[in-house]
Amino acid sequence: MSDLASQLDAIEKISTHAQKIDEYKKLAEKLFANPCMDSLHFFLSRMAEDPPPSGEAVPTMISRQVLQDFVNFVFTCNTLTPAQKKELGNLCLAKLKARLSSFEEQFSMASEHMADILQGEEDWKGAADVLSQIPLTSSQRNISDEYKAKMYVRIAMLYLEDDNEISAEAFVHRSHNIIGKPDFTNLQVKFQHQACRARIYDAKRKFLDAARHYYELSQVGKATVLAVMGEEAAKLSNIDEMIETQNLDALNKAAICVVLAPAGPDRSRTLAMLYKDERTSKVKTFNMLQKIYLERVVRAPEIEEFQKELRPHQMAETSDGFTVLQKAMIEHNLFAAAKMYKNITFKELGFFLHVDPDKAEKIARDMILEDRIGGNIDQIDGMIYFEHGSDAIKNWDSEIAGACMAVNEITQYIADHHPDFVLPVE
Repeated sequence: MSDLASQLDAIEKISTHAQKIDEYKKLAEKLFANPCMDSLHFFLSRMAEDPPPSGEAVPTMISRQVLQDFVNFVFTCNTLTPAQKKELGNLCLAKLKARLSSFEEQFSMASEHMADILQGEEDWKGAADVLSQIPLTSSQRNISDEYKAKMYVRIAMLYLEDDNEISAEAFVHRSHNIIGKPDFTNLQVKFQHQACRARIYDAKRKFLDAARHYYELSQVGKATVLAVMGEEAAKLSNIDEMIETQNLDALNKAAICVVLAPAGPDRSRTLAMLYKDERTSKVKTFNMLQKIYLERVVRAPEIEEFQKELRPHQMAETSDGFTVLQKAMIEHNLFAAAKMYKNITFKELGFFLHVDPDKAEKIARDMILEDRIGGNIDQIDGMIYFEHGSDAIKNWDSEIAGACMAVNEITQYIADHHPDFVLPVE
């Protein structure tokens, strides 16, 4: 070790900065060629510490350039084992963080490399925690919006892999304003950001929002997919099939989420959008989606079949004692009952929904108060009266009238601009 200290002292006595930097780099290369961990630790400490334990301090303008190469050597050289790279990487982070204002760029580089190692080990939280320490709002260096967004989204994705949607959401929010700028054009980051938002809404049981985001993901084009997968993907013979499979997977997730969403007008609109998409007939959950859209009662065997497609958080128990799926199906069947009956007793409704009458009353009351179904409750008689009044008929008539007017306008346009197509029938 004393020999290494002497070599470092000798380099420090060189008069020109350029030659000093060159000699430091040559010494680092020599150390990595035949690595001794103690020597590498000593070299790193000498470059990064201020003041050093012995000898003279290395000027920051020199140590920055030397440490840039040193960090690169740590993670790219073939002479170190994975364990040694990890050990040196952690030491780099500790030493550079102690003087972060001087070594921001080097610290960021080491953090990204360490995150790659931890991600490869499937230590999602460890990788996210390392990346989250990178100073992205610093005034010490110019950081592009694209780099910031890329880091925020990557951190969010890692936290999601660790099932930590709270931390993930914080970083998605940070990236949102950047990605929303008109001049932000990175398709890969945009796609990943959208995927993160869908997964966060899904994990937080905001199923209607999740369904809409998954549906948008199901419509991505080839350019976006190639941006995400890389240029090599364009050479794959089955790339179009892969894109279709990926889009159908997102569409299936959208279908699952819309089925689990609270029954009501908002869900009905999203249901209609999904059901009318011709691709939806290809997804695994189409039969359930069709039943929900057509407002038919869902039976136990159909629920059991649908449950096979769900993930653990989609089967979690809610505060009222039902699982997410059970509550969604009970609310849907009540919604269907409201279309079939003018009124029903609490006892009959409980039998219909396979719950006790008190729970049936509470569920109906909540849905009425939230304007998800129309009706009123007579607690004295133990009856629920569903509204099928003239408002619904008027709305239906209005929809038909609007459609007829649109057809008339189209017909008139064709007659004015293409009269040959509007010839009298002989």
